[in-house]
Amino acid sequence: MRFTKRLSTSSESFAVVHKARSRRRLRSLLLRALVLGLLLLLASCAPSSGILAGGAWESTGLQREHIRTLVANAADPAQLYAGDAHDGIFASSDSGQHWLPRNQGLPLPLAVNALSFDASERRLYAATSRGVFVSSDGGGHWQAVNQGLPADSCTALAIDVEHASVLYIGTAHHGVFVSSDGGEHWRAASRGLPANLPINDLAYVSDQGQLWAATVGGVYRSDNGGQSWRSLSQGLPAGITIYRVRPAALSGGDPNLVFAGSDQGIFLSHNNGASWQRNKEGLARVSVRAILIDFRSPTTIYLGTSIGVLRSNDSGQVWSAVIGGDLPKDRQVYALTLGASDYSQLYAAVDDVYIFPGSSGGWNTNAFVPLLLAVAFFALLYWLTRSNRRHRRGLLGAARPTAGPSDQPPTQQEEQEPELPSTLLPRRQEGPPPPDQR
Repeated sequence: MRFTKRLSTSSESFAVVHKARSRRRLRSLLLRALVLGLLLLLASCAPSSGILAGGAWESTGLQREHIRTLVANAADPAQLYAGDAHDGIFASSDSGQHWLPRNQGLPLPLAVNALSFDASERRLYAATSRGVFVSSDGGGHWQAVNQGLPADSCTALAIDVEHASVLYIGTAHHGVFVSSDGGEHWRAASRGLPANLPINDLAYVSDQGQLWAATVGGVYRSDNGGQSWRSLSQGLPAGITIYRVRPAALSGGDPNLVFAGSDQGIFLSHNNGASWQRNKEGLARVSVRAILIDFRSPTTIYLGTSIGVLRSNDSGQVWSAVIGGDLPKDRQVYALTLGASDYSQLYAAVDDVYIFPGSSGGWNTNAFVPLLLAVAFFALLYWLTRSNRRHRRGLLGAARPTAGPSDQPPTQQEEQEPELPSTLLPRRQEGPPPPDQR
């Protein structure tokens, strides 16, 4: 009887343990699904590039200067060049950690207004207050290429990326000039431009054959290499100064989308310059002197403004500040460029040069959401672990057999069975029986 009851109890215990194991497997699968879901959610919040991966602005090794232009060498983005308003050109070979002057052949002092590599990525051109200079050894030596240019400040520079020898120069008082032999000779290309119109910026879209000019009188465009120009200022306020013009097609974006940075904010054209609209977020009191379109994702735009660096991930519809770290507040940002390994860092010229994200990290509000999700994930993991342990202890307690009435140790009366008389006890035979009993 007791054996039967014990067998029944063991069967029940086995069923309980089996059920506990099934529940543990279910909880394990649920936990794995939650972990995978949270990891995917964290990954979706993470940016696609190092620039958006957190961190903060940090000052580079180039300080106490007045930088107005920046460029990275496409052949090696860790090589950066910075043009100063007084002290010429500085170069860095380690992503901006250290800078050295590169002015051999330059008549200092001079202001460097624009820097650009040609299509071959071997020759670096500088538009300066004292003409155009070129270097074929990474800034080690500079040579003047000014034949045909007036004695004027060269303020802007554009290069035909499909024809390395075709260059365009903008000046402060003499319009635009073009060279078809790498700067050896220049000729005027200003028909249709107002006389003495200062040129602040040039941009050439090679596949469309369009040359854009940002001026103190609005936006102009030439569709024939500078032979003739026409004004494209419909929708721009009177008296506006355009500092930068950047077609999205220059970086592989929408061929009809063009950005214009001005002393009255940012303007967008969705019809290739035929008309302009002010950004809906009301940047009318912001000065925009730098526009950078991320060639890896042409819908990502950066602005260098009088209130810092702004970023848009939707082609300029919504803007947010790239904040945190040491970037000076309420200071004009004059130039922007992408550089370092895999173009993972953003450089900004605010007199000195700053980098984002800096190597020292720091608090950044862009990382708040992923941080909150990470905290929630570990809190949920802790709760599930504690809950699972409590459940296992409860199941083990339930599975352990308890002492019921049938399992009580036998009493003294139950243990003492009546003894039979010795005569009635069966005899134990050892060996073969005697012969007389066979």
